[in-house]
Amino acid sequence: MARRTSNLKKIEPSENHGWIQTETLTTRAGKFEFRNSYPAGDSAERLRDVLVFNRAVESYLTHMPRVSWLHVWRGAAEAGAAKSNQVVIWESLMDSTSLVLTGNTETIYGMAALDLKRDGPLVVEVPPSMLGFISDLSQYTIADIGITGIDKGNGGKFLLLPPDHDGPSPGYIAVKCHTYCALVGVRGFQSEGRTEGAVNLIKTMKIYPLSQARIAPAAVFFNASHREVDTLFCDDIRFFTDLAWIVDHEPTDVFSAHERFQLAGVGIEKGKPFRPDSKLRLLLDEAARLGSAIARANSFASTDDARIVYPDRRWEWAFIGGSASWDTQGYVNTDRRAAFAYIAIGMSPAMVEKHVGAGSQYLWTSHDAGGEFLDGEQNYRLHIPPNIPVRNFWSVVAYDADSRSILRNDQKFPSVSTYSDPQTNADGSIDVFFGPVAPAASAKNWIQTVPGKGWFTLFRFYGPMPAFFDKTWKPGDIVKLNR
Repeated sequence: MARRTSNLKKIEPSENHGWIQTETLTTRAGKFEFRNSYPAGDSAERLRDVLVFNRAVESYLTHMPRVSWLHVWRGAAEAGAAKSNQVVIWESLMDSTSLVLTGNTETIYGMAALDLKRDGPLVVEVPPSMLGFISDLSQYTIADIGITGIDKGNGGKFLLLPPDHDGPSPGYIAVKCHTYCALVGVRGFQSEGRTEGAVNLIKTMKIYPLSQARIAPAAVFFNASHREVDTLFCDDIRFFTDLAWIVDHEPTDVFSAHERFQLAGVGIEKGKPFRPDSKLRLLLDEAARLGSAIARANSFASTDDARIVYPDRRWEWAFIGGSASWDTQGYVNTDRRAAFAYIAIGMSPAMVEKHVGAGSQYLWTSHDAGGEFLDGEQNYRLHIPPNIPVRNFWSVVAYDADSRSILRNDQKFPSVSTYSDPQTNADGSIDVFFGPVAPAASAKNWIQTVPGKGWFTLFRFYGPMPAFFDKTWKPGDIVKLNR
């Protein structure tokens, strides 16, 4: 019988398919052996580890806003706001003892950590002229409060509804929360350098369960000024422990189906205990460390063109793309969201939308005029032109590049602002100096930096005026000085 000859053609990798055959695949994740196209030796196990590791790093960057906000929620509760009628207030301002991402040294803050799973619907009573927001655990603002908010500055009774609660709410400004954990943040401005007016206004607010509306408990306020209130998340295995808590505590649909799949791949699944074995713990710990390294590059060394405020300056937008929801490109840009979330908190539309004479705007930089990172051992000058375009106030605050909180130094407040009564030049301009030692003639305008510490600064504009938005006014760069 004649032997049948096969017409099948052996396909070689030289035909540009790039298939793996018998070879050693060399990648930045390591070398992997293959024989006859199959993973050989321990290659399959190590490749599975790479897959879990990649998912963990991406989960760190994607869910950073939630884990960060959980730590703010816990920090407020531990500082005294563990019950719905309790509020933490920084009566004599924040300073470097508070570990809060880019907290402001000029604003009076109040904060309440709410648990809708425990308490059900909650009433938040705010007076007229109050500024603030109500946010879910994803840092999604449910309602802005104040002149740019849903109450238009008139105050009122907000009714915060849990995710599983529906129904009529006559007499209330009803807002639905997507998570059971929620935060109320309010703030007030100094008057003639004093905090009492804003503090007294904040202390007229009330928070209580709807079930207690007939005899509402009195609000209780805890002063957090000069206390080490820690609201910062961790860059190690504890990040994933916190993330697992959120997954288990909050509604399933807080996370998309794809996000739930990714998290299940690193051992985090609703209804199942998070108990990573020693191998997975080491992997997740390393993933959090790499994730934080990537986050620092993403925040401090971004190459996103949209971050630049002025073509000839180093100042960057805190909200890249001009949206607190990060979706101006037709999708949620998680890199831009993570760039903000690693150094700041509070993704409120009122902090980014254009409201002339109201709201606020934020510029920041970690670089000097030459493009180098700001160094606590060096001396610098920031020249601020006259007629700073604000209705309320402006401030320049220095932050520690490590903790991203207010820089710890020998000063009570490492800032220069409207309220610090800075020395002005003959033309009305202001020079702010940064360095480890005060300049002899300009100590009033000096922010002390710390040798061995990187630092960055935020330039805040409260009640920004037209010249800010049309950029006819712009600050100088931070210029390194000769010693």
